[in-house]
Formats: sequence, structure tokens, C-alpha cells
Amino acid sequence: MSNTADRPTRCPRIEQDGEIGCDPHRIMELLSDDDARAVYLLVEEPATVRDVSDELDLPQSTAYRKVEHLREAGLISRLNERSRTGTPAHYVQAMDHVSVTYDDPLRIECACNGNVLYCEP
Repeated sequence: MSNTADRPTRCPRIEQDGEIGCDPHRIMELLSDDDARAVYLLVEEPATVRDVSDELDLPQSTAYRKVEHLREAGLISRLNERSRTGTPAHYVQAMDHVSVTYDDPLRIECACNGNVLYCEP
């Protein structure tokens, strides 16, 4: 096996700006927030915002905000859009694994579908 297969791939979004860009500080901020981290852990299995609100005893407005922030940061993804008939959107973790190394420099490593991606500030 080659050494390159074992090396993590630098985050492909690192050079992008705006909401979809890799923002390690934003990811750290979210993972440091108890409610946001609880939402991230809860959506290991698909869940609606109402499920999140009920399970974590959060106001629905707070649950919506946390879900949206996690989605914007790329930590969770929406499985479906809310349907016209009222079927709610479901959310699930976008990453199989997230780890943070506080060494110098700070490094956030994410595993997704067998690929390891990382971002550094």
C-alpha cells in the first residue's frame, strides 16, 4: 500500500469563501456548543427538527437554528426537502467521524465515506 493512501486529504473546500467554505473556527465553535454538539450526536440516525427539539428538550426555534448552523458547516446534511404535503425534512450526520487535534496547528479531521479530510486554520 502506498503512503499516499494513508495520508489525509486536505479539505477540498479550504480555498472557498462564504458559508460553504471550510471554516475550522466555525466547526470548533459549533462542537464547543453543548446544544449543537448534542444535535450532531443525535442525528447519527435520521431525525427531524421536531425530533431534535423533543429529544433534547430544546425550543423548536433553537433546534432549527442549531441544525441550520451544523448544516452550513458541513457537519450534517439534509436527506430530503420538506414536502408539499408537510412531510418534514430529515437530517443526518454528514461525517462518519470528526476529531479535533489541539496541537499546533489546530487540526480538524473528518472521515466521510472512507475518505479522510482535514482542515487547518
